[in-house]
Amino acid sequence: MHPRSILSVLIAVALAAPVPAQQVSGSKTPLIVPSGQRASEAKTPPVVPSGQLKVVVIQGEGAINNMRAKSATQPVVEVRDENDKPVAGAEVVFQLPAAGPGGVFHGWMRTQTAKTNAEGQAGTTGLAPNDEPGRFNIKVTASAGGRTGSVVIGQSNAVRGGAGGQISGGRSGWWKVLGVVGAAAVVGGVVAATRNGKAAETPTNPVTITPGPITVGSPR
Repeated sequence: MHPRSILSVLIAVALAAPVPAQQVSGSKTPLIVPSGQRASEAKTPPVVPSGQLKVVVIQGEGAINNMRAKSATQPVVEVRDENDKPVAGAEVVFQLPAAGPGGVFHGWMRTQTAKTNAEGQAGTTGLAPNDEPGRFNIKVTASAGGRTGSVVIGQSNAVRGGAGGQISGGRSGWWKVLGVVGAAAVVGGVVAATRNGKAAETPTNPVTITPGPITVGSPR
């Protein structure tokens, strides 16, 4: 056989031989790479994060804060995962509006951060309303393990006077005073007419009038 023919046969046999498994540098176990794919292309699948957090309002939604007494309902929320289970140790940020009706925490802060307990609950302390009446929203944001969740709590500020409810003034206050005075005058006239007529001869039970508290508001 001619020498060139022998060389061609040896080259063909070498190319047909199977390729041994490649070993990745720094790895103790060999990595089998499929035919036509490089070792650098074999990547670990990315880790997909789980669902977002759920923030549920436990206390404070729809509360009316007393501006006169500087008292407010402290909001409380519960943080839950995608399986509706409480998340302990989550960071919860309560944020008040920067202007308009709202309030402050401990006399000056607009935001307050808290951690959820074993039941997944967290709340604020030291919330007091400001001097502007009206409705406002408290933005609540929770975060834990790269997951986040948020909710909005609606509250209102109002001027209240103890058990009597909201303080009223202007003409409505004057009408209340005139009504009390007019009622007393009518009762006094009936008593006088009864005494001057025949009914005066018949003993009657004494009539006692006890005036209630009168509040006069300044006219607007």
